[in-house]
Amino acid sequence: MVAEIKSLATERMSQLAMAKDNKFKLLYLPIHGIVTGLRAMFAMSGAEYTFVHPENWAVEKPTTPFGSLPVLYEITTSGETLELAELSAIEQYIAQKYGWIGDNLWENNLVKMYHSSSQSVFDKLVTTVVRAPKENYDQMMQIYKTSILPEWVHYHERALESNGSNGHYVGDKLTLADIKTATIIDNIITLTGDSLISREKTPAIMAVYDNLEKHPKYAVWKASEEWKEYDRNNKKMVHF
Repeated sequence: MVAEIKSLATERMSQLAMAKDNKFKLLYLPIHGIVTGLRAMFAMSGAEYTFVHPENWAVEKPTTPFGSLPVLYEITTSGETLELAELSAIEQYIAQKYGWIGDNLWENNLVKMYHSSSQSVFDKLVTTVVRAPKENYDQMMQIYKTSILPEWVHYHERALESNGSNGHYVGDKLTLADIKTATIIDNIITLTGDSLISREKTPAIMAVYDNLEKHPKYAVWKASEEWKEYDRNNKKMVHF
């Protein structure tokens, strides 16, 4: 499914994007994949949204901005469609739109900094371990567990402690940085075990996870059949 996009002047697009009553379609595979946090954001946003999946990716791929997923389509009340690609760009856009990006310029960039770091450690899990040839899997997992993940754990636990171990990276409000970390923890622990991340070893990181788990709208989303179907598909396709 790819929406037909008409060219709009950027100033007009900016005005349209500011509206809170637009509808959204997020195009991605029918698995959690890399959009667990992004889907959670939509579930908590109060926006009207639909999660859609490619019907014929070979045909649809050339029509997307970069031939990759996810792609966000925002449909305005006047019928225009805005298109945005690249996971981090979409996440930051939705975070800005719904108040998860900090209260000022400095907080905005702190949130992006922590978000970028957590996205990076998850990307390395996928590229280093999940996509490794079977004969190299154990070796790549060892590299991830001994070199890559420990650094992320050390610096993020320290950053969260410096903010009072209150379950947030910046101030005392939920931000994109919190959402990103909280939604990658299950995958990391499933693949690497609890030797590095646990409530005993990393209480500040786990406080971020627990804070999101207690969010009412997030809890409803995780209990939904749609989320469970993505979870089943994820385990079948990528084994976590």
